[in-house]
Amino acid sequence: MLKLAHLKPLAIGNVRAIHQHPQEADLLVKTIRAEALARRWDAPGRWLKRLPRARHYSGFVRELKEYIAIQARSPGGIPPIARMTGIVETDLGLGLVSEKVIAPDGTIAASLHTLYLRHGGATEWTDAALDRLLADLLRYNVIVGDLHPGNIVYGSDSRGGPPRLVLIDGFGEKNILPRNSMSRWFNRHNTLRLFRRLRKVLMRPTATWGPPVRDA
Repeated sequence: MLKLAHLKPLAIGNVRAIHQHPQEADLLVKTIRAEALARRWDAPGRWLKRLPRARHYSGFVRELKEYIAIQARSPGGIPPIARMTGIVETDLGLGLVSEKVIAPDGTIAASLHTLYLRHGGATEWTDAALDRLLADLLRYNVIVGDLHPGNIVYGSDSRGGPPRLVLIDGFGEKNILPRNSMSRWFNRHNTLRLFRRLRKVLMRPTATWGPPVRDA
């Protein structure tokens, strides 16, 4: 069992905390925050949230399933989602393990949100990177459930290739009726819709975004 409770998370989101893997420098471990569990799953009146068999780990199942599906259909490719490596038991509950995306300078990759803050908005290279991200999402038929500046990072991993935007969270089928899984056309329509919404967010002043993930 991995011991994470005594370690400071690298980042904290509304539902998950992201930790450095204590034994593998190139891996990260996502866990469910106790506060989110109490608020979203254990609170009175939230019985619908408790219906899925995997309960609060349903998001882990979605992301692993999507990663496996893409690997099955496009073996050897470099899809624009984080490389998943599995599940591990920790002292904070189950952890979802993924490979760390590294920035060109060797540090952990910054989110698109952070890049916009750092550069004062869009630049020519961020626009080009967004165009490539959309093209890759459509090429690999990635099912996107959530797309915002906080769950996209810029960098590369062991799969190689030049730095690119990578979706580290929010992928996989969320619908009870799996429309995106059943129809590539519908999934493309959904991805384009979410991307248009992302572009609108990026056009607003960064102060209005409300960071979905904050540094710990």
